[in-house]
Amino acid sequence: MNKQSNRRLLLLSSILILSCLSCKTSFDEINYSDGNADFSRVVAIGSGYLAGYSDQALYRDAQNSCIPALMSKSFSMVGQGNFTQPFVNSGVGIGLNANAKWVLASKNASCNNQTYFAPTPAAANGDLSNYNWLGNAVSFNNISVPGTRLADLTDQSYGDPSPFLGNPLYARFASNPGTSTMAGDALLSVPSFFIVWLGMDDVYDYAMSGGEEGKDSITDANEFSSQFTSLLNSLTAQNASGIVANIPLPSGFPFFTTIGYNDLVLTAAEADELNVLYATVDPSIQFVAGNNRFVIADSSVATGRRQIEEGELILLSVSQDSLICYGLGRTVPIPAKFVLDADEVFEITNAIGAYNTAIQNYCTTNNIAMADMRNFFNTLSTGYVFNGVNYSTEYLSGGAFSVDGFYPSQRGSALMANQFLRVINSFYSAKIPLVDVNKYPGIAFP
Repeated sequence: MNKQSNRRLLLLSSILILSCLSCKTSFDEINYSDGNADFSRVVAIGSGYLAGYSDQALYRDAQNSCIPALMSKSFSMVGQGNFTQPFVNSGVGIGLNANAKWVLASKNASCNNQTYFAPTPAAANGDLSNYNWLGNAVSFNNISVPGTRLADLTDQSYGDPSPFLGNPLYARFASNPGTSTMAGDALLSVPSFFIVWLGMDDVYDYAMSGGEEGKDSITDANEFSSQFTSLLNSLTAQNASGIVANIPLPSGFPFFTTIGYNDLVLTAAEADELNVLYATVDPSIQFVAGNNRFVIADSSVATGRRQIEEGELILLSVSQDSLICYGLGRTVPIPAKFVLDADEVFEITNAIGAYNTAIQNYCTTNNIAMADMRNFFNTLSTGYVFNGVNYSTEYLSGGAFSVDGFYPSQRGSALMANQFLRVINSFYSAKIPLVDVNKYPGIAFP
């Protein structure tokens, strides 16, 4: 290579080096945005689902991972201020029946060597010191109380600390116990954005009791609509925007679906033995080898018992040991308080349909975002994948529900928080990050 060629090569190399030094590596930055919403002052108004009620109790870890708390972490990326919650003490928490949170235990059936998982209280009682009033030095952003119905929002006695008059889980943080109301306390922070999920207890108190609460315990649809409208009007009157969730059907909860109507599995010999027994008692009840319909109590029929029909529901609260060892559902009818018959299922689904229509109509008329949790629970029941992890409404193995089968696990709360966030991003043209569901605790097996 001659000298001239060397000079040219040296010159070209120098140009390339200078060009590289003058350039800076560029990465696309994630530009989060609040879109058309204002998350500077967020308030959540609800019952157990927004309060962080899980494993049949209110406890600190579940509160930290409740739906609005997880959403607030995402909102903090677009300018949300503090999100203050009425935390309970660390430990076993406190339930609506003054119970401790439930944990999963492995139990031995009393009649054989069969084992099964069942929830059991973590302690003999909940931490009663959690009933102590937290004072009114601050305005809380999470005004959600387990057990709350729409009518409770404006009831002054609801904040009375006596469990016979009010709800101690509200009285513990009410701004003025016995005088203030949840609806009034929700306005103290002058919210710019609200998260509302109410109506569960207006129908599911009845459902989870197997109809024992009586049909009158289901809030009338017109009353629901009126009370819901009043709450939302009070929030929007302060120029707040927000998101509201509707009500899922029983088919979306493991509490109602874990025990199938025909999960009574018999051998040919067992079926023959039962058929001989019922031939003289009630010939309409018959069994075969394989899957069979359980026998349930029904006062409307002459014998007081019959086989359950498809579409009727057996509650998770029924004793597993009795199903395994004591002939419950075979020779002993499952009591009505553990069953939702066809009429009761109709009452429940009819009420939910009316509530959801009222919610949808208000949101459409007033330009409020709505999280369709009824549809999301239906999707979850068929299986849902987040970052390679499968979730469903299967009891325990599905990961989305706590050991009580009705309230969410911490991962379940994260899944539901993301559903709210997706709707907010779409409706308010926002760009808010989703929650990393898999980093939160799932079900703790013994």
